[in-house]
Amino acid sequence: MNYMTDHEKGEILDYHKIYFLGIQSKKIRANPNNPHNFGFDDERGDYNVALYDHISYRYEVLQFLGKGSFGQVRFFQEDLLSYFDIRL
Repeated sequence: MNYMTDHEKGEILDYHKIYFLGIQSKKIRANPNNPHNFGFDDERGDYNVALYDHISYRYEVLQFLGKGSFGQVRFFQEDLLSYFDIRL
């Protein structure tokens, strides 16, 4: 479980099904001294996207598609075997 952050090691216990762990991702490590959501957000409050990471252990982040009012990210959903885009 070295590929999981300390936060994920506790968080994962709340999920009944796990589809992705983000093993290939360069994960963001939470920093309690970072004023921007522990480092998960940038200075504008936008989510810092980590490619190949997971969202709720169900969706895999495949591609960053752009930035604007909302950043767009391409995901893969294993249980439906489908690709889709989300604005974050």
